[in-house]
Amino acid sequence: MVVSIVTTEQRFWAKVLKTESCWLWTASKRNKGYGAFAYTRNGRMVQDRAHRYSWEIHKGEIPDGLCVLHNCPSGDNPACVNPAHLFLGTKAVNNADMMAKGRYNYTRAIVQDGSAYKRGESHHNAKLSAETIRSIRARKESGASYRQISREFGIAVPHAFKIVTRKLWAQIQ
Repeated sequence: MVVSIVTTEQRFWAKVLKTESCWLWTASKRNKGYGAFAYTRNGRMVQDRAHRYSWEIHKGEIPDGLCVLHNCPSGDNPACVNPAHLFLGTKAVNNADMMAKGRYNYTRAIVQDGSAYKRGESHHNAKLSAETIRSIRARKESGASYRQISREFGIAVPHAFKIVTRKLWAQIQ
């Protein structure tokens, strides 16, 4: 019986399609289009983004506190793992880059890449409705305590507080 050992790099390259410009991650992607890649580093399982692994095998370790950003000539492409299209930046630089590329989605509307971020009732984990949120806020305005609200609506006290103070469900008037 012959046992074939596949290295982490071989697994990585089996999931990359090299085009004229970008090297596209063809396997699993996270919700914003970034490639997902799991591997072992120093005996520990790492679940990371594919472009970060690409940086590590081509350019070395990523210094603490830095992000790996994309700068694809053809435009923003989160699936790209071409090291020539990657650069390091602080979280502030990463946030500014995200804003400049139109990937920031405060309103949870459809963004440039066509993805949508679900909020409120349309989120897959939503247990409350817009009508319930309005009722919770009305109960607080009528003098109910957060504890009373939490019991009445079957939610945690901190959750009731965040709803009333619009830290959650801020989009509901």
